[in-house]
Amino acid sequence: MSTLHSDARATAPGMPTAQRLKVTTTLNAAELLAIPAPEGRPRLTLRIRLPDRTITAEIAAKSLRKAQTAIREADADNIALVLQGRFIAGDRVAEAGLSAQPKAPKATPP
Repeated sequence: MSTLHSDARATAPGMPTAQRLKVTTTLNAAELLAIPAPEGRPRLTLRIRLPDRTITAEIAAKSLRKAQTAIREADADNIALVLQGRFIAGDRVAEAGLSAQPKAPKATPP
């Protein structure tokens, strides 16, 4: 007879387990410009709408301000906003980070 401890999870045969679920998603740059990024607050909570739920991620306010500056400088259509973190219970992204990356220009056909 086996005993399950309170932190153990039963799995079905043939079902792999994972310790973490990493999340990487892109956000709408134009919508991110509308989010206030007040000075003096080290962190803020983003609410991200998905088709079937809303998730939250706590990010550094400085990363939001940097992303907004990049969007203003390069235009929303030329920036890819990437949110990364670890998906946890309660539809939350823990250890979240936000980065703004310039999109590569589209190649014109010869």
